[in-house]
Amino acid sequence: MRFIGSKRLLLKNIEYSISIKKILLILLLPIFLLGGTMADELTTADRLDIIDVMSSYARGIDTKDFDFYGTIFSDDVEVNIIYDPNFRSGDQVTLKGKADWIAYVKEAVSKYQSSQHMMGNPLIVYDEGVAKVRTDIQATHYYKEGDQEKSTLWGHYNTHMKKQDGKWKVIKHTLTSIGSD
Repeated sequence: MRFIGSKRLLLKNIEYSISIKKILLILLLPIFLLGGTMADELTTADRLDIIDVMSSYARGIDTKDFDFYGTIFSDDVEVNIIYDPNFRSGDQVTLKGKADWIAYVKEAVSKYQSSQHMMGNPLIVYDEGVAKVRTDIQATHYYKEGDQEKSTLWGHYNTHMKKQDGKWKVIKHTLTSIGSD
């Protein structure tokens, strides 16, 4: 008799568990099918790929490998640079298109023997198909000639990326310089 009672209790627990799963499935299925917020989350692989794009940004500039550097940008990228008053006289620059951006970078780094872009603390937010990344930057530039041996810039990047042909591409990029020496 005791075994039969335990068996009935077990069957009731199983039925209850199945009912809860059905209810959850009914409630959550429309969210996934209609593209609700739960389906719009980045995977861990996406987050790592996005961080790799930012690391590639630094590698491309520091090695002056502009073919490689160009692979991370969409053809119609928009770039905004806001320099602090101590670096390039506080200029603000806006460029549209990958070709114009790469040409600007080539000219800007031509006076440097080398540079080192160190990035950290990437904060990634995903909104309507766009990954928005805020990354801190410290860039040290070593001059080829002149009285100044080096300069260091501190600031942050706000970078927007979209997946194109299965790869994350920079579609908008803003450098905000907050200080330099």
